[in-house]
Amino acid sequence: MKIHFRPCTISKQLVPLFILSVFLTGRGQDSIPQQEQPSKLILRHWVDEDGVSLRWGVSDKTLWKSGIEFGYIVERHTLERDGVPILDSEIEVLTGGPIKPIPLPEWENLVQGNDMAAVAAQAIYGDSFTVNEDGEDHLMKVVNESSELDQRFAFSMFAIDQDFEVAQYAGMGFRDTEVKKNEKYLYSLKLAQELKDFYAGETIALVDPTVLGALPTPYDFAAYYYNNAFVLIWEYDALVEYYTSYDLERSSDGKNFKKVNTAPITKLATTKVSGISFTDSIPEYGKKYWYRIKGRNLFNKIGPVSDAVSVKAFKELMAGPEITESKIISDKKAIIHWTFPDDEGWKLTSFEILRSDRAIGPFLNLGKSLEKMARSFEYDDLKPINYLKIRAFGGAGDYQDSSPVMIQPVDSIPPTMPTGLKGTIDTTGVVHLSWNPNSDLDLKGYSVLRSDSPNKEFTKITKEEWKGIEFRDSVNLSTYNQHVFYRIMASDLRYNESLPSDTLRLARPSKIPPTSPVFKGYEQLGDTIHLVWSPSSSVGLAKQVIYRKVANTGQKSWASIFETSDISINEFKDVNAQPNTKYQYTLVAVGQNELESKPSPILSIIAPKKLQQPQVKALYAQVDREQKSIQLSWRYKQPNVMEFQLFKKTGEGSFTLFKTLPSEIDQFLDQNLIPNTRYSYGIKAIFKNGATSAWNEIDVNY
Repeated sequence: MKIHFRPCTISKQLVPLFILSVFLTGRGQDSIPQQEQPSKLILRHWVDEDGVSLRWGVSDKTLWKSGIEFGYIVERHTLERDGVPILDSEIEVLTGGPIKPIPLPEWENLVQGNDMAAVAAQAIYGDSFTVNEDGEDHLMKVVNESSELDQRFAFSMFAIDQDFEVAQYAGMGFRDTEVKKNEKYLYSLKLAQELKDFYAGETIALVDPTVLGALPTPYDFAAYYYNNAFVLIWEYDALVEYYTSYDLERSSDGKNFKKVNTAPITKLATTKVSGISFTDSIPEYGKKYWYRIKGRNLFNKIGPVSDAVSVKAFKELMAGPEITESKIISDKKAIIHWTFPDDEGWKLTSFEILRSDRAIGPFLNLGKSLEKMARSFEYDDLKPINYLKIRAFGGAGDYQDSSPVMIQPVDSIPPTMPTGLKGTIDTTGVVHLSWNPNSDLDLKGYSVLRSDSPNKEFTKITKEEWKGIEFRDSVNLSTYNQHVFYRIMASDLRYNESLPSDTLRLARPSKIPPTSPVFKGYEQLGDTIHLVWSPSSSVGLAKQVIYRKVANTGQKSWASIFETSDISINEFKDVNAQPNTKYQYTLVAVGQNELESKPSPILSIIAPKKLQQPQVKALYAQVDREQKSIQLSWRYKQPNVMEFQLFKKTGEGSFTLFKTLPSEIDQFLDQNLIPNTRYSYGIKAIFKNGATSAWNEIDVNY
């Protein structure tokens, strides 16, 4: 005998090897947790007024095949009677022997009206087991590519999971009606015969016949109209311990409900979301429908019905309005007219007017809802430029927009003058210009103008309006004109031009290095060498640098000992010269184009022998942060002192001569300070015969 099942109701909804996902992961009523095993039996139970229902499952196909061949042993242990424990529990093997699938001929009547029975019978007894051979879809290709035993196992377990009667026929369920309310039991389950080198173990369940099974009410049930269908969603994972599948019911009056689904609604795979959804076709648009769900557990018990939810479907708009005319009445008022297809008019609920400063938006609602019969609108708040469009709303909450239309009153007002023009020219002659954007709503762009003289006519160098606020130009650097001049003008959509921006003057980078500075002379002040020079005669200087090296020692490299960006400085005191040492000095000028002059003629100087006097004593510094000052004081009693030289450095910098003070002065107030900075001060006395005192210094944290 070969039993066939209906592929239209079952086969198209299954995927392979989901293996009783609900059954294996749920805990069931009062079941005892078991330790994890590589392969295992799982036992669940349900208590009602008439007895105890038992359901079991297996974790893999090997156990399933063994159970079909050898059956299962279910024992009932009576543990307690009338509240008194039974020390040697009474043990009874239910049915007196192994529980196995019933013979195939006895399935025939059940199979005729039960798809799940057909699937289970075909999986257990069928000569072959293939699914949905005709019109095979891509899911079934996956199924048919797996092994036949995998298919039999997966579909059999799914079928018995949906129907307790089928589970009993398949030898994986039992109904015990010989229980007593004054007793408590332990049920144990094991294979009738263990496989060689394979132990499935034993599983148990404690049962109190007075504790009846109960099922919760499904929750988080909602209905939506989406993409021309009704979508129903509800919480699934949180109730997976209780329900293996659901039935969905629909009503057109909110009172009389009828089942919608032809197959059990269940999850066939683990998903990232805890809910489940079902899509139902729409019987009639514009009509309200009510839905509710009922859960079904392993024992064919139906749980409480959920709260009903309602939903209504509307046909979406398939066309939008079209603006046919816009007419300016005054500088502040305009009227627009539009049309809408007659065959779509029954779907309309209203119109709205939207406005923007730009064709691409964003568009803002004017806050005026118009009746669905309206076909014109008078707008009385025109700006210099306006983009308007019509939005049509349908009964489904959807909408369609018209294309935007521009309305611009007569405009003879030019844009505002551009501001913030700035730029640079690099050493290759490339000019980079930028300016602030105009806020004019009808701005079309900018024109860039250039001239070699601020008093000559400026030439437009942009062929058309420039849309951005940055522009790149190039100029010839091999010219006698040291500067180039730029202006910017803005224009609007009516070609009104603004006043030119302020003129920007940019210096062309020179390719000629500066002329060399020249030493004018020097003076020896004790162990200090005072240098004086004539600066470079070139313009556009960036800095001056003094280099020094020791003569007649083989030293080849020059060391920078002074650098300044102040071009007006023409003297420097070298306080770090060693006595009786011959030094060579040279001086260079660096232009803003980073080109360096030729070094000045070398100046050779021999520092005098050391005529050092005792150092200045009691150098002391007092910080006054309220007055933002540092008070320096010292004491020195040596005769013939000509002056004191006070030096200063900031942070890790070098000491430079800060002040030269008369010999009678013994204090100085420094107010040229920066907060949170470390300063160092040095002092030495200069005598009338050229001698100097020893160096003394102090550090101050300001």
